[in-house]
Amino acid sequence: MAREVRLTGIVLHANAAPCFHHCRYCQLRTSKPRAVSFSGFEKLVNRFLDWRIVSGRPEFEVWPWYGNSHEHDEEMLLGLRSIGRRLGYESDVVLLGGVAHRSMPEMRAWLQERRAAGIDTVVATFSGDREKHDYWNNKEGNWQFQLDTLHLAADMGFRLQERVLLLRDNLPSLERLFDALDTVEAAERNRWAIPLFYSGRAKRLESQRLTEGDFAALPKRIRDSLRGDHEKWRSERRWVELVREEGEPGPEEISPMLRVTEENLAWAEPLSCDEIIAALEERWRAAYAAMPSRRELCDGYSDPQGDKVYMFLGQMEHLWLDRYLAKNPAGFDIRSTHFF
Repeated sequence: MAREVRLTGIVLHANAAPCFHHCRYCQLRTSKPRAVSFSGFEKLVNRFLDWRIVSGRPEFEVWPWYGNSHEHDEEMLLGLRSIGRRLGYESDVVLLGGVAHRSMPEMRAWLQERRAAGIDTVVATFSGDREKHDYWNNKEGNWQFQLDTLHLAADMGFRLQERVLLLRDNLPSLERLFDALDTVEAAERNRWAIPLFYSGRAKRLESQRLTEGDFAALPKRIRDSLRGDHEKWRSERRWVELVREEGEPGPEEISPMLRVTEENLAWAEPLSCDEIIAALEERWRAAYAAMPSRRELCDGYSDPQGDKVYMFLGQMEHLWLDRYLAKNPAGFDIRSTHFF
């Protein structure tokens, strides 16, 4: 059964911010950025935001993304915040993941620069205690750097957000991690834990994914830290039940992605926004029409007894598609889907 889609927006995906970590669980296929001038990226984003107003389509979503890392120079920092204001969701957080290691005096100046730009929350992601975290983040000394930065940020009056990644390998170390985090005297903090995503490099780590039994056995302290949407997470068998109960969905809402490279910036320059969207829409509609439906993937490539837990149906479907592709040649352009 062919998939039906409905276009609701566009993703402008650059993956160009410098990243100084190469986490083993990165959601991207590679953590090595591709050089894209920020001025060119910003100009393209603003073209679409202007077009949205002129064309009378304020509901058309524009999703700009310049990279996972928040290692931004002044031009990037102010430019991204300006884009956020135009979109109506200016972020007030800065992520430590991917940021270059600096001395604490240097980090104080770095944080002061961000506070002057309107940022009030520092976010650190931990994948275990000490050496466990450094292994999974693939960066020696990163655990200590992030902890020291949290102490500094709390002293400077920033809000803190502590994210904890759950892997089978790091479960025994999480109590020690929480003890260390509790030494940070923050006026306001939020801490939550999540399982692995199924994307990028993390797709290789299915042996580390927690099962229903693993979640049931978590110590209360860890279980109480699960992100607020954890009741919606499901094991594979529960996702199978849901898909079979609900049947095929109506038209899927998609936002085709333009992978912003210098080459694609040059391609887009002489085209109108309507022409860019039309070219992307043609490729993406063709790809979705040729790939198996969600129900076909569920019926043919799911494990009805699977007990590993996934946060979203989209991640579960991605795994089913990968199982399909392992046995069947791709009869569609997977790059023109959100499964690439």
